Amino acid sequence: MKVIYARVSTKEQNLDRQTEKGGKIFSDVCSGSIPFKDRLQAKKLISFLKSTPEAKTEVKSVDRLGRNMKDILSTIELFKKNNWYLRIEDLGIDNTSSFFDLMIGLMGTLAEHERKMINERAQQGREIAKIKGDIYLGRKKGTSYDRETLLSKHSDIVAHLKLGEKEAEILRKTGKSRTTIRKIKTIL
Repeated sequence: MKVIYARVSTKEQNLDRQTEKGGKIFSDVCSGSIPFKDRLQAKKLISFLKSTPEAKTEVKSVDRLGRNMKDILSTIELFKKNNWYLRIEDLGIDNTSSFFDLMIGLMGTLAEHERKMINERAQQGREIAKIKGDIYLGRKKGTSYDRETLLSKHSDIVAHLKLGEKEAEILRKTGKSRTTIRKIKTIL
């Protein structure tokens, strides 16, 4: 049985490119910085694979598994340890190949680097906006979110907090403010 795991970062993004080949689909809408095992659909995929170990899982690219090398490698190890098949479509390789570990290491490093570059570009954009006097940073004063919306919006912080990471580390990984991190910590 063919299984597809797909991930996009926002609801506005389209999953079609990742799911066009069909099969049983598990798709998450979350940041790649959230550990694979903490994602809702990834958890369902793992549960499905436990009951259907002969299933053949495919992902479009390594960065769909995550944007953190350590997490990508632990996900790969989970598949390997349980003898579950995993194919990375854009590389054209699967975990039955001896070449697989080498390519995953390289592509995982590139995915992690891209995440850092995304954060740097966002920070540069904010700095340019400040210099120009543009005011688009953050939400309007006086607006608020309900508990569920806030937790959903900052699911990356939630995932890091559940892992027991310290504020400084979460700040570095997510680029979000200490105030936001503390607010989410209080809600949890």
